[in-house]
Parts: sequence; structure tokens; C-alpha cells
Amino acid sequence: MTQHTATSREAIPDEISPPRFLRPNEDLAAAMECVRCKEQGISVPPGGAPVRLTNAEAKRAKKAKKRAQAEARSRPQEKIPADRRRLPRMGPHHAEFFRRLWERTASEGAGTDPDSRLLALTFALRGALRGQANFTAQDLRVLRLEDARASLVALTEPGWLETTPERVMEADAADPALCDLPSLSGSPWKVGNGVRSRASGWFMRTLAHKKMRKKPNRLRLVAAYLALHSEPDGRIRVRADEIVRSCALSGTAELAELLTWSTEISWIEGLSAENGVMGASLTEVTLPLAYVPLPPPTPPRTAPASTPLEVPVAERARDLVVGREERIARWVEDYRAEHGHGPSWSVLGRAFGWPPRQAPDHEVTDEVFRLLAEGGWLTGFGTPFGLRPAKATHESA
Repeated sequence: MTQHTATSREAIPDEISPPRFLRPNEDLAAAMECVRCKEQGISVPPGGAPVRLTNAEAKRAKKAKKRAQAEARSRPQEKIPADRRRLPRMGPHHAEFFRRLWERTASEGAGTDPDSRLLALTFALRGALRGQANFTAQDLRVLRLEDARASLVALTEPGWLETTPERVMEADAADPALCDLPSLSGSPWKVGNGVRSRASGWFMRTLAHKKMRKKPNRLRLVAAYLALHSEPDGRIRVRADEIVRSCALSGTAELAELLTWSTEISWIEGLSAENGVMGASLTEVTLPLAYVPLPPPTPPRTAPASTPLEVPVAERARDLVVGREERIARWVEDYRAEHGHGPSWSVLGRAFGWPPRQAPDHEVTDEVFRLLAEGGWLTGFGTPFGLRPAKATHESA
């Protein structure tokens, strides 16, 4: 009698992922039967089985892909100037935050001369959110103050900065001096640390610009003030007395000297004065210091809005969504009225030109949706095809 043994089945390879299912709900059922989705070529569920190609069509598609890759490699790449790579551009929210912080520091009389005002701004940028700032002796040396102790005394004697000059001048990286800023306690700004950090980095890099090498702090401070108050195209219009007050200058005579100096080193051009208002423009070299405006709304079904990979994801997401929240929510509302269900993430992202999931910066789109949910503009994220306007949309109506 022959004994038969059962043959064991081969183990399922690890690389085969288990099937994924969408949780049943009314929106999913409506999407599965949606006539408008079929007319518009929207696959339900998203990313369904691709259209099967014949062998000839597959070969043509493969050749076209190789041809496109070869053309992309042969296309000359734009070289970004070194200064622009080192200095991340500011958005309007970064510039607005720094302008308000500078105005507050000047109105509180923090610092009686350009050196101490420069030091006060550095402390304010570091402690804007917590009302406390770490500082070391190396930080003082980087600022190139003529008399570091005198500048610290100008801030500590009135009580604007709570520490001692000796504590800061003896502090090192292993034991930094934790200094309190009473007027900034409680975080009066409705911004996150990313905005504060970008403004602080912009300020330090502007002071270290190649045009400002070996220049006195009074010139560096005025130059930074002019760049901060420039428009995206480089135009500047500010009152002369505001520059004098904000930079703690001795008067308009010193300001005129510094503006002439700024023109001679090509920091600004087209200098003019009328009724106490100073007009000028940043030069080609200093124009990258101007803030970048929010990109215009991307028309539906066009190329995705590009986001610079060297900028933090949170900042790129803010630039794509801030100021457009209501428009996005209204679009979702109109989509539900037309289809009877909410759009998928990919459909909404494609309509507003956000990076798709295949893009190297796809995490920006995830952050965009997080901002919309956190701001109360959209809801229904846990339900397939359940996106719908939230409370904030109806309150803004």
C-alpha cells in the first residue's frame, strides 16, 4: 500500500501586501454609483486598476517615457546663486511678524543706540514665543558690538531684559544664559516657531550679507530695516522719522549719511525723499532679501504648484493654503452638490495644484490637509469620500 503525503503549499511572499478595503458608508456608496465621476474619468476607489494596454501600446509608452527622461537630462539646469541658496526667502507672514516685533521693540525703547537696538532685536527674535532667550558670549561676538557690556547694560538697567551683563558675557554653549523678556511673556504673537525661526535666520543672514562685511552696526541695522520693509518687487517707501526711531539713530543727518552709503555699496538704488517719505529700491544683488508673496490660486487641472524642497514642509504648506481656506471649502461644497459625495484627497489636490502622491514633495499635501482640518475648514477626513465644509466655512459666510 502506497502512502501518500500531502504536499505543503508555498508560503506567501512577504512583499505581497494584504488587500485594503474601504469602510462602507453613504458617501462611498454614492461615489461607487456616481455618474459624474465616470464622465470625468475619476476612478472609484481612487487608484483603481489601470487601463490594460496592448503589447504595442505598452512598448510605445515605454519608449515615450525613456525619450522624456533623456530630454529632461539633456535640458540645462538653472544655477541658483550662492547667496540665494544660503538665504531662504521669507513669506508675507514672516515679514509681517518681524515688522510687528521690530515696531514693538522700538516702541518699548529697548536700546538707546544702534548697537543696543541690534542686540535687543536679537533677544526679541529668540524669545518672542516664550518670553525667554538663551544667549552666550559667542553670540555677542558674532554681532560685533563695539562695547558688548554697555549694550547689555542699556537693556538690563530699564528692566527690559532680566539678567546680568556678566552672566551673558561668561556664558558658553554648555551653560547658556537664560534671559527673561517680561514684555514678551505670554506669547503675544499668533505664530508658530517656524515663522519665528525663519525671521530670526533671515535677520542674521542679512546682517552677514557680503555687502555688509566689515560695516558698522548702524549701517547693517538700517540696511536690514530697508530690506524688511521692501515690497516683493524691491520697492521701498518708509517715513524717514520711522527709520530713525526704529534703528535708534541720532537724527535725520545720520540717516542721510547711511542712505548715501547704502547707495554707494549698491544695497539700494533710486534714492528719493518727498514730504518726509524715503523712496528707493533694492538692487539686483539685494532683491532676494525681499519677501515672496503668496502664489496666486492655481487654476483647476493645471500643472501642480512647485514647492522648493529646501524650505521646511510646514512653511511650504502654509504658502499653498493660507488665504485660500474659504475658497477650498467652497469648492468642496460645490463638488458635493454636483456629485452627491465628497472628493477624494487626490481629486481635491489636483484641482488646486497641490503635489500628488507620486511627487517628491507629496508630504506638503498631507500638511495642507492637516492645516485645513486644524483650522476648522474641512471635516470628514476619516470617512472615504466624506470631505465636507466645516464650521469655519459657514461662520465666514
